Amino acid sequence: MMSDQAIQTVVVATISPWRLWWRKFFIRLKAWEYWPLQVFSIPIIFIWLWNAIKARDLFFIIRANPGIPNGGFFGSSKSDILATLPGDFTPKSILMTGDMPVHRIDFQLKEAGISFPVIAKPEIGERGWLIAKLHTLNELVGYLQAHPIAFIIQSYIDLPLELGIFVYRMPDGSDATVSSICEKRFLQVCGDGQSTLGTLILRQDRAVLQYEKLREVFADRWNGILAPGEVIVLENIGNHCRGTMFLNRNDQIDEAITDRMIALLKTMPDVYYGRFDLRTASWEALRAGRDTCILEFNGTNSDVSHIFQPGYSLWRAYRDIAFHWDKMQAIASKNRENGHESASFKEIISALIIYFRYKRTNR
Repeated sequence: MMSDQAIQTVVVATISPWRLWWRKFFIRLKAWEYWPLQVFSIPIIFIWLWNAIKARDLFFIIRANPGIPNGGFFGSSKSDILATLPGDFTPKSILMTGDMPVHRIDFQLKEAGISFPVIAKPEIGERGWLIAKLHTLNELVGYLQAHPIAFIIQSYIDLPLELGIFVYRMPDGSDATVSSICEKRFLQVCGDGQSTLGTLILRQDRAVLQYEKLREVFADRWNGILAPGEVIVLENIGNHCRGTMFLNRNDQIDEAITDRMIALLKTMPDVYYGRFDLRTASWEALRAGRDTCILEFNGTNSDVSHIFQPGYSLWRAYRDIAFHWDKMQAIASKNRENGHESASFKEIISALIIYFRYKRTNR
């Protein structure tokens, strides 16, 4: 017969859909970092339009990074971008699709020297869309078959510190800097020897916003009690929309990190603005240029991720965004002087339609 304590634990570890909806509503209401992207982006539209007026080009964002299709704002090839970076700083990667036979997938992994676990991410995509950590060949094959699009399969980089480092440089060399560093803390819980996993999840606002997914993934452990100090990482993909905590580490910006990141940016032809997402062994390793791996580079669609630090002022967040859009506009205007052409309105709209159609049919 179940004890009173156990019965109470199971009750605490469940929540009705109605209570869950209200809980999520109030979590988002009290902390803007959880606002839906469509709501948060409303003022950014006006920042965009103001800079478009100054640049005399609605799509100046394309011209900020002429070396990346659409400036890296949407529809860019992750593998093509990674290929412009030094191989010593990128993970082993190959392209795969779900129509490949199992033996061919296995052969290509072995030929590339990639072992499990692996990270699968869409060749074209953003904001954590369809990114997964997979542990076996069967998992990988099933995932590719469930999503019949091109995926980059990367070696999983097991380094402890994951960062997003924002870098920009003017085409004429007048300005080049690291303007933002964000440290990523994966969604996790720590046991106390008394509470179940489900209870610990329901105590944490960040985890509650991922409740449905976590309830499914950890169904077999939901009512198990975690030992004191036992840590379970609930989500190992470092995206804010998947529960990762973003921390402002601009205090770490110095000459050594700036020189390293600007040097990497300069290896990318006609690319001037964006964010490197990377893993490194430590801050010292990053400064020394060792034990560091670039997971991907995001162009003009990049967030300055430090603004999502819990408690960061909303006014400061929009101020920081406006500063970076102004820099993007200045880069685009300088590239215009240097003869780089922007895309036409028709070309951009056609590309957007194709891209949205691609996203809608591959959920």
